[in-house]
Amino acid sequence: FFVYDSLFAFIGAVAADTRQAQVLSTPFISVFMLFNGFIVSKADSPEALHWIFDISPNAYAMQSIVVMMAKNFGFQGQLLSAKFGYEEAEDHKGLAVLFSMIILLRIGQQLGLKYLNNIRR
Repeated sequence: FFVYDSLFAFIGAVAADTRQAQVLSTPFISVFMLFNGFIVSKADSPEALHWIFDISPNAYAMQSIVVMMAKNFGFQGQLLSAKFGYEEAEDHKGLAVLFSMIILLRIGQQLGLKYLNNIRR
């Protein structure tokens, strides 16, 4: 939630109006939803696209949910995790990436408001 809130705040700060903000946000939402690890899995995607999974908030959420639930299903859970390329112990990496994205997007929001929209005190 907080990553998307920061993303939309950043886009809103750099866009000239609401129409442009909607147009700018659509590619980000589409890519993050597509590369969530379930629709397009890391195991099935080309190597050149693996970086998208590393920045997708949805991929970290889906991986965390599936890995936790797979523990209750024994061998079938292990097969599912292997099929989608989910790995255990990536929660810390996910949190670090998501917190970094939040911070960078909030900084970008402030810079966008200051320099692109001429917000003054």
